[in-house]
Amino acid sequence: MELSFSKQAKLETLDNFKYPKSECCKQNFLKGYFYDVKFEDFTDIAVHPDIIKSTKITKKMLADFDIDSYVVTKEKNESKQTATIYITEEESIEKLRTMQRARVRCDKCAKAFFIGVFIKNGTLSDPVKEYQLEFVISDEDKAAKLLATLYRSGFIFKISQRRKSFVVYTRNSETIEDFLATIGAQSTCLEIMSNKVVKDIRNRVNRIRNCETANIAKAAKATTEHIEAIEKLMASGKYEFLNDDLKNVAELKMENPELSLSELAAMFDPPLTKSSLNRRLKKICDLAKAEEINEQ
Repeated sequence: MELSFSKQAKLETLDNFKYPKSECCKQNFLKGYFYDVKFEDFTDIAVHPDIIKSTKITKKMLADFDIDSYVVTKEKNESKQTATIYITEEESIEKLRTMQRARVRCDKCAKAFFIGVFIKNGTLSDPVKEYQLEFVISDEDKAAKLLATLYRSGFIFKISQRRKSFVVYTRNSETIEDFLATIGAQSTCLEIMSNKVVKDIRNRVNRIRNCETANIAKAAKATTEHIEAIEKLMASGKYEFLNDDLKNVAELKMENPELSLSELAAMFDPPLTKSSLNRRLKKICDLAKAEEINEQ
């Protein structure tokens, strides 16, 4: 089964995550991982991460603080498993609740917290479709605190309500790249950057193609008008009264209707400027319109 872009980013983050030696970083990781737990609502805790691999490192970290936990893994089908981390002892729950007050004490604490909250609550959109990184939090106060924590680390996010949850999100690709680089998902970061380059090139090519198509259509319309004007003057007998300059322009245009103005101007001896040729063709069109008015 192919993993989503979001899960790939989480797996990369976990693969590059070095198990913390300091207690403060462990506490901040666990604070992030269990950030959305409403401790006051439960006599026991059951957390359902979408990355099963994260349960192993989390269980080990909990054990470092004598917090008892166990993991139950189930198979929904042949290609999908689910896992749940359970913490049921009152003393362990209280220790984990206290850990939610953990503070940043070293330069790696913030990173550990962001990794924990991203692994458990983060969702990263596929950059082919859109740029969005979000954290879905059930408690409004906690969502606001997460927003402030991100801001203090230089990540500008916004907050909105989605049904009964609160979403801390950003659609800024550079903010997403910086966040991913911070938590160790460099390959995912580079993939987003590469995707931006491809999109930019594709958009430029499309703009050039659209511009060229518009110019071709404009030139074809102008050529049709020029030919029709010359034919109208010939049919009315007024063509013979044109001066030599206009006659030369009309003859070359009739003989070379596929040429652009620049190419046609270069055929004169001496060559005309593009603007001079355009003025003469406009004069022919104006005379043809005047003739049409006279006929009416």
